Amino acid sequence: MKRITLALASALALALASNAGASGDYGPSYTMFKAWTAPDIPLERFQAGELGVIQPGMRRVYLYTAWRAIALGPKAASMPGLAGGLARADGSVFAQGWTEGGDKSNDDLLKRAAAVLRLPANDPQVRKILACPPAATAYAAQVLRGAAARADATPARLNAWTLAQYRVGEACQAAEDARYRYGDEKPPSLAAPAQPPANEPAYWRQLNEYQRAAWAFQGERYADSTALFERIGATPGHPMRALGAYLALRSEVRRALAIEVPKVAPAAREQQARTLEKRADAILADASLAAMHEPARALLRSMRARLTPESRLQELSRYLDDPAHDPFAQDRLGDWSVVMEASLNGPLAKVAPALQSLRDGHEFIDWIETLRGCTGLDAKPSCPVAGSHALARWQETTSRPWLVAALMLAESAPPALVQAGMALPAGDPGYLTARYHLARLLRLGGKADEARTVSEGVLKGKLSPGTRNLFREERFAVATSVRDGGAWLLRTNVDFRKGDDKVREDAINDDGLAWLNQGLPVAGLVELAGQPGLPQALRARIAGAAWIRAALLDAKEEGDRAGALLAQLAPVTADAVARYSRAASSTERRHIVLAASLRFQLAGQLQMVAEPVAAPADPGELTASGWCSFKPGAGETGTASGAPGLGWRLPAMPDTGHAAAARAEIARLSSLKTATGTVGDDVMAWAASHPDDPELPWLLHVVVMSTRGGCLDPDAKALSRKAWNLLHKRYARSEWAAKTPYYY
Repeated sequence: MKRITLALASALALALASNAGASGDYGPSYTMFKAWTAPDIPLERFQAGELGVIQPGMRRVYLYTAWRAIALGPKAASMPGLAGGLARADGSVFAQGWTEGGDKSNDDLLKRAAAVLRLPANDPQVRKILACPPAATAYAAQVLRGAAARADATPARLNAWTLAQYRVGEACQAAEDARYRYGDEKPPSLAAPAQPPANEPAYWRQLNEYQRAAWAFQGERYADSTALFERIGATPGHPMRALGAYLALRSEVRRALAIEVPKVAPAAREQQARTLEKRADAILADASLAAMHEPARALLRSMRARLTPESRLQELSRYLDDPAHDPFAQDRLGDWSVVMEASLNGPLAKVAPALQSLRDGHEFIDWIETLRGCTGLDAKPSCPVAGSHALARWQETTSRPWLVAALMLAESAPPALVQAGMALPAGDPGYLTARYHLARLLRLGGKADEARTVSEGVLKGKLSPGTRNLFREERFAVATSVRDGGAWLLRTNVDFRKGDDKVREDAINDDGLAWLNQGLPVAGLVELAGQPGLPQALRARIAGAAWIRAALLDAKEEGDRAGALLAQLAPVTADAVARYSRAASSTERRHIVLAASLRFQLAGQLQMVAEPVAAPADPGELTASGWCSFKPGAGETGTASGAPGLGWRLPAMPDTGHAAAARAEIARLSSLKTATGTVGDDVMAWAASHPDDPELPWLLHVVVMSTRGGCLDPDAKALSRKAWNLLHKRYARSEWAAKTPYYY
């Protein structure tokens, strides 16, 4: 049984270390275009000092790793710490991944349980045999395979083992259900695994003894489980002997933790911890139990973090104060992040030291919490206060971490701070963060040429997608023309490219959307659509937006230019564009464009991702949704001011010399209804003047269906009814009347 014991030891080491590690320190989700809560650089490289542009919204494990690397400077690459340490500290190494076809390793358990219970294998009752934690279930499956291969295995013995294991699974399920039990609801009464006859061979009785111990443990009968596990560990030749002492320790730890920590005096909890550590010392001193040494150490760390968080937090913080120490040895950083989070925001807040005392006593905690205090995600972010503190700390210490923090949080920078930031060498872990914020500060200070030089210099190198996005963002903000802006417009969605360096710049951030939708007039959009360096689908969408706006503004000459580009980039629109050019009036041109915008799903405003312009597969699914409002700021997810706010600092829109013309056009477009209202009014007017147009039944159907929801005008209900009445009165026998049974 040695192979099985070692396999379980390995699984337990991972499972328990994850409990002692970083589970529970998860922050909000990324933004799409920056590595907001976690690096988009592989963790082993981030651990070695390749930081990219660090973000204040990152989890504490990453901010500590960044602080340490910046404090060490270029030598951080030669002092990365324990291999795989950061993946262990943040918990990602323990993630349970899904595999094609599912996990088949437990099929034997399910099949035999189904046969014993005389139920289908997919019955929820049968699946209770898999209810225990994955490591324990995998061990049980291995035990079953080993037992079935024995010469003395009989169907009766294997069935008895399976039924006993099923009882253990029931206990695991009941323990899980107890977490969600409502009010005074009583727990179910569970049957214990039946003991085998005394004349059964020792092997089969010992397997059952282990199952009864596990059942007692899952049912919180810790006195029973400890005694049984101790007996297993003291029995020579027992197939689970190597696990006995460890699992007895685990049972005692679980019993010690079955308290409300704030209600027990620290001295009493410290005494309990020392008693448990003495029990663990016996395991660590026994060479024959070497496979259980690491699980025992992980269990002790988890116990200390939960039972005596006050002293454990101080102990870990003192160790992490020195950046020369390896923070990943014994998963100290992972433990610290869990205890720190629980102490600030969780059940340990009543017993943990005050945050200010931790900041006063530990430089790295002050640095981390200064950054996290200016994320824009807190209830009351105070960026000016945090920025002033970071600047003062840098002026007092001249340390690299505080230099980087001061640059990150500044809205304007004294010359000495800029000079110090520019002096950081390219090999310094803080270099890219400093350069990004120097570009930002130079831009805010009116030094656009210097800002361009900084961004372009960095963009020549190899960068992670999120880092590249940020520098493109800054370079875009100081664009000098439509052509220049177009060269830096696109970004990579970091969520889709996480963990690699592949670049697929095919999305537009808020700065680009503000520029396209509010900062460029029709002429500027046409110029941009003609830029061959942009993807064809995006160029076609830009040309389509310009064509729609030109029709709404009755700008025939600019509409012809936009239409010609659109027909070239999206040939499916060529016929509509030709009819537009031949149209005799602005009313006809407007109708042609609005009908084409439905058929080809063109929009007067651009979106984050540009899909190719193609003929729609199902005309019955189309709606008028090309814009909600042209009013400045309407429907935008943020501003383009560059000021602190949600998502920390939002990108800035460039001034490419078109602001006045864009404002004039937007002022005229702002008086329009939504796309639904504009299209609806046009279709009703067209039906009055062109009753024989064969497209009208379909157009009336689209108008009615567009009023179901989304962006609507106050008269949407009246419009819906009018369009429905006309469709059913004039075109009652059309397929579109049949497809439009209701109005909205």
